[in-house]
Amino acid sequence: MIACAHNVSPVNPNATQATRDVVNWLAHLPNRLDNKVTSGFFGGYSAWTFSTTQLEALHTATGQYPGIFGADYGAGWATNPDPTTMIDYTCNDTLKTYWSNGGLVAISAHYPSPGYANGGNLKTHLANFVDLLNPATETGARWRTYLDKTARGLADLRDAGVPVLWRPFHEMNGDWFWWCAQDINTFKKVWIDMYNYFTTTKGLNNLIWVFAPDFGPGNWTNYYPGASYVDVVGLDVYDDNPGSSVNLASAYDAMLGLNKTFAFTEIGPDTLGSFDYMKWTNAFSQKFRKTAFFYAWNDGCAPQSNGNASPFMNHPWIVNRGEISLGSLTEPVPSSTILKEDRPNRGSDRTPPESRGQ
Repeated sequence: MIACAHNVSPVNPNATQATRDVVNWLAHLPNRLDNKVTSGFFGGYSAWTFSTTQLEALHTATGQYPGIFGADYGAGWATNPDPTTMIDYTCNDTLKTYWSNGGLVAISAHYPSPGYANGGNLKTHLANFVDLLNPATETGARWRTYLDKTARGLADLRDAGVPVLWRPFHEMNGDWFWWCAQDINTFKKVWIDMYNYFTTTKGLNNLIWVFAPDFGPGNWTNYYPGASYVDVVGLDVYDDNPGSSVNLASAYDAMLGLNKTFAFTEIGPDTLGSFDYMKWTNAFSQKFRKTAFFYAWNDGCAPQSNGNASPFMNHPWIVNRGEISLGSLTEPVPSSTILKEDRPNRGSDRTPPESRGQ
């Protein structure tokens, strides 16, 4: 697996050093005996619901800040005569501070549909998706304005030295967003076009490209644009019993087959308010041992809104803010000692428990 490589580089050969360090560090996490799954938390939709209120509630409930904190640039449900106003990056200052304080940053985008002059229609299938490849079309020209504004936000983070876990077109194998269930070859071309535009034209060398289908519908790897355009593969999972889901186990195996760093790119329960988050810890340790990070959704899905948030966030396997040391890499455990992975490790790779959260 790629997590066992001595050095794992981003797909962008011009990536910044900080971006290289994050990619390499994440790729090595599964080699550790503990302190090996980075926690993450969604902060909301920029200019709409984004704030640190729920982040602070998580800290109050657990004593921990997550290793990754993120936002969404899009508000695809809303309309405006200028739909680019539905793309916002005022969350950036907060995210810059989070990086400065030792955390990592994630961005997604629930874009308004470029097929409509006023935007909106987040959940309306876009029949002329292929037009995203042609800026001479009305839809393609509008899409290019979306990309340009997004690039300004991502460039602002780049100029502040912040690497970004960038997760576009998530859950593309579903049927609930305008980019879902598109022609597979066209989807791959649109992804690659975005990659080339952001990387070559815009010089966004701070992006870590995250490919994230939903675990439910199947077709997990069908839309994969290729190893040259993806740094991390993941699954969005909302389920009450992740450790016993046969479908999730199959999806995980399929994603590992892509030979990339793996993450749970969104997690939350189906039943809000009573979910036991220790189910995820058990799932990581028993079923999904190659997981580099998870990204918990907010509101009713948030750990602090459900059960066992504190033991979950304080479990020996979890890496929180303050424990991220990008220069600390763990090479694979020799096969002759692999069974030792089941034993607690209090070695130099982890921060002492008494210093967590400081």
